[in-house]
Amino acid sequence: MAIKTVTIENSDYFFPTQKQAQKYYSGIVKELYDTEHTLTNGQDFEDLEWIYTSYCGYTDDKLDLLKDTDITGFKGVKTISQNSGQYIATECCAVVFSNGTEEEFSVDKAIKEIANHQKV
Repeated sequence: MAIKTVTIENSDYFFPTQKQAQKYYSGIVKELYDTEHTLTNGQDFEDLEWIYTSYCGYTDDKLDLLKDTDITGFKGVKTISQNSGQYIATECCAVVFSNGTEEEFSVDKAIKEIANHQKV
């Protein structure tokens, strides 16, 4: 299997592997969760916004929501997922929209999708 690189195009950040990009942005989400902080501006906000909107564009998911409302923040939340019959609590990212709604999304899945669409 070929190693997939990832470029965060809005900031020209280049990661030599998909795993390094996932680790970097998952670390940001974990920090947001640990500090109960909502990220509302700055480079990390812009990067997460680009990752989320790119992921939505590639998967045709949440496009109507993105047309109707603005992204105002990102925060870390706890989610429960089922894995091999067991329920596991993990941190994930939540997108905060200007209409007051929040949507969970996996930074790891989003970066994987982006890597699949970027050329090596």
